[in-house]
Amino acid sequence: MPKNMPPDLNIRPRILYQVAKAAWEGQLFERREEICRLVQSEFEDKATRRLVANQIRIAMGLEPNNSEEVINEYDEEALMGMGSEPIVLANPEACENCKGAQCEIACPLGAITRDELGRPSIDREKCANDGYCIKACEFGALADKSQFVPLIKLLKQNTHKVYASVAPAFAGQFGPEVTAGKLRSALLKLGFSEMVETALYADLITIKEAFEYDEHVKDKHDFLITSCCCPIWIKLIENKFPDLMSHISPSVSPMVASGRVIKELEPDAKVVFIGPCVAKKSEAQLPDLKGAIDFVLTFQELETIFAAADINPAEEADEENPVASWGGRLYGRTGGVSAAVGTTLEKLIPRRAEKFNPVKVDGIPDCTKLLENIRAGRLEANFIEGMACKGGCVGGPGRLIPPEQGTEYVNTYGNAAKAHTPVENPQIYSILAKLGQDQENVPAMTGSSKMAAILARKLNPNPPQ
Repeated sequence: MPKNMPPDLNIRPRILYQVAKAAWEGQLFERREEICRLVQSEFEDKATRRLVANQIRIAMGLEPNNSEEVINEYDEEALMGMGSEPIVLANPEACENCKGAQCEIACPLGAITRDELGRPSIDREKCANDGYCIKACEFGALADKSQFVPLIKLLKQNTHKVYASVAPAFAGQFGPEVTAGKLRSALLKLGFSEMVETALYADLITIKEAFEYDEHVKDKHDFLITSCCCPIWIKLIENKFPDLMSHISPSVSPMVASGRVIKELEPDAKVVFIGPCVAKKSEAQLPDLKGAIDFVLTFQELETIFAAADINPAEEADEENPVASWGGRLYGRTGGVSAAVGTTLEKLIPRRAEKFNPVKVDGIPDCTKLLENIRAGRLEANFIEGMACKGGCVGGPGRLIPPEQGTEYVNTYGNAAKAHTPVENPQIYSILAKLGQDQENVPAMTGSSKMAAILARKLNPNPPQ
């Protein structure tokens, strides 16, 4: 079983493990009723059959229903792909034993309300799929849809190359002895064709944002809003500060960039993003980004799959395939984007680096306060980095270790990189060569080149208010 099991009344970790194990052994449909009976009996009268059945459905990537049946005739198609919105779901029957309202308190956007019986309801307009409520709920009444059932089937079929794009925050998540090389070997053992660092594609985005800064920040009143890697930060601006949208760097996240670049080079490949962020599941389905990423797993879900497949990354061979710079790897923690862009500016456009004045903030309340100050004209910085989770990505709800530890591991892993900045990273030039780009100079990726198109996102600068 996965280690560090949450409180006994939270049946989700046990169900995730049972579903993953049955899926790995190719017996999920045959064993679904057995899993339901097993989990229900373990929790005696604290878990109704419908509660357990719905938790199994969510673990399989399906919506809860009002039936005690785990699977119905309409579910087969839904089990074949990434899934659909909404990502975060409520299973209200699990709230019967809840004596508090931690989910409401944990939601910084006020998206959760509870009725007179204590059952939660999620306002989809306000919800950013950040997953804070999931982390706060010890009963498993709130959960995010898992996507590992169709992913496991894909890995077993071995019909496509499947790449694991692993977020920079992975360092230390699976134990202090699990190096990048050991994690890579464990993923290859699961059936992935290769593990790539999402940080490599953060390197590409860093270069693009350095040029974006040079292009858009001309005087003391100009500023660039960044952290396109954080979908919650972007949604916060879209929903509450639409007047600031024109200042956002029109770049895709490193996650999306990894999928787009890989598929540009290998159109039949599948790309799976693995990280600490629940909201990435929603980002991957946005209309202007859909198709780049085929599946999203959290670190917690990957740990469960490893346990189900009886794979211990700590015991695997240490065979790293390093590709990212110090700058790209630092995207995993607060301040990493600012540090990466700042050092890249020094290499690319030294005269502009002198006036580079970043401010970084994390946590939705502090992000909101900063945006309010910007709107009110109380801003002295010209490069704005926002991260929805405290500590940055290392603080995501799908993490396995505390954010403070995660930051230390990210810093250590970043310092081990052979290249300091993306400009010094030979892997960047290798990608450009494969895409037919001129390598004499790093291209201004805000232009009309192929790479510029791959890395660009079409944000509406004037969304409806």
